[in-house]
Amino acid sequence: MAFTRFHDDPVRISKRLEESTFAGRYQLDRPGPGVDMPFFEEPGQRLQQWGANLRTNTIALESDLRGLTRPLTRHDHLEGNDYKKHAVNTNPMAVYSIAQPYVEDTRASHPAWMYRVYEPARWEKPFLDPQANLEVPFTNNIHSRVLEKDKVR
Repeated sequence: MAFTRFHDDPVRISKRLEESTFAGRYQLDRPGPGVDMPFFEEPGQRLQQWGANLRTNTIALESDLRGLTRPLTRHDHLEGNDYKKHAVNTNPMAVYSIAQPYVEDTRASHPAWMYRVYEPARWEKPFLDPQANLEVPFTNNIHSRVLEKDKVR
């Protein structure tokens, strides 16, 4: 008797597993940014992934940031709720070199208030007068009843 169950076919099972685990494998296996990752002091650039903030003891650090290392109390105890006493010991994993940004014309390095002092020198005369057609040459928005009253007088 022939094997007709497509669901249990080993090739189909491996293909289904390959498709279902692709996203996770891509996150784990993709190449990194390189050996030397300089930290750009550019306010317009968004830091991606770790963002040059990789530190030791990250699980305990996240728990400390969420307040899980301090006891919950009904009263405000300054001694028991001091974050400096219950801080988790962490250190930076790597020391990143600092590089200058490629772009120097952002809002942070060249803000607009620095250039408001200078008046633009655009005193040339326009070819067409922009105020030439502001007034309509005929009467408009006048009721015909008012016009008839004026004719009678």
